[in-house]
Amino acid sequence: MTWTFLTFPIVGALIGWCTNWLAVKMIFRPRRPISILGIQVQGLLPRRQSDLAESVAQTVEKDLISIETIRESIQDLIGGDRVKVLLHERIDSLIDEQLKSFGPMMKMFVSDDIVAKIKSRIEDEVLTFVGTLSSELHTDLERHIDIHGMVRDKIEAFELSRLEEIVFRIASKEFRHIEVLGGVLGFMVGLAQAGLVWAIEG
Repeated sequence: MTWTFLTFPIVGALIGWCTNWLAVKMIFRPRRPISILGIQVQGLLPRRQSDLAESVAQTVEKDLISIETIRESIQDLIGGDRVKVLLHERIDSLIDEQLKSFGPMMKMFVSDDIVAKIKSRIEDEVLTFVGTLSSELHTDLERHIDIHGMVRDKIEAFELSRLEEIVFRIASKEFRHIEVLGGVLGFMVGLAQAGLVWAIEG
């Protein structure tokens, strides 16, 4: 009877641990379908990689990065004070360089007030053009940026060996807990079975 209370829990623990270890491994393996007794067996992620890619792509496009988010970012960038300051500095620099190229005689015919008005007019035109360009970019974004397709294609092309390495590096402790839990539950089941056998035989 002592052997029953030793053997059943130990065997149960081994079965529980091995079962959970195999379940964890079968998330990624086998990577290619294999036939076991006429049944096709393949790891969860290799079999569902396309479905996973589609699901993640939908989530990213809907909840994380949308075309509208990109539009707003571009609008904030183009219409921001930093861009206006850079344009102002660049226009001033170009006009000053051009006036200097005409020689000192130009100062006699073009006053500082006229130069300031020219700079102001050019700045207004450039900023108006930038605003128009921003609107046109908004329209073109949907045609040229397919967030859903890019994310889906990236995940579908991702090497499973690399994905497995990343997941196990991040979740190795949790996977170990799952395996140990399987052993503990198997031990408890074995102990219960031993008690049942003892009760029946006793």
